[in-house]
Amino acid sequence: MTKNQSVAFDSQTDAVFGEINITTGVLENIAAEAASEIPGVISQALKSEAGKFFRMEGNGVNAKIHQENQQFVIDVSIKIRYGYSVPEVALDVQERIKEQILYMTDIVVGEVNVHVLSIETDHQGDRDPAFLQLPKENAIETGE
Repeated sequence: MTKNQSVAFDSQTDAVFGEINITTGVLENIAAEAASEIPGVISQALKSEAGKFFRMEGNGVNAKIHQENQQFVIDVSIKIRYGYSVPEVALDVQERIKEQILYMTDIVVGEVNVHVLSIETDHQGDRDPAFLQLPKENAIETGE
């Protein structure tokens, strides 16, 4: 389980209304959700109440944040669907996480490290049966 720390929020405006603190858990959730929105990233949501209670309601994407040299570093672990370019998906994940955290919190992320855990293929039962059939022009004639 992640240790939730408060992250000091430095607003880009001059107005001072009070202090805003954002926990690292919030940043990790934003990063995981942003990564799961990228085409090719596999996200598997657990909908059970027990999963929510134990903070396991995740989407199959795991994100951890820490600080190095006065900047935030995010490590995100993903699974990629077979047929997608791993470098393209990883780059899209990096860009999306940085832009979403900046947009939602006004915090600049210094680095996003993407760890690809596996390439997943579709289960046989999940495929459309039409996908497995050859087009008629490619069918082999048996002479019957």
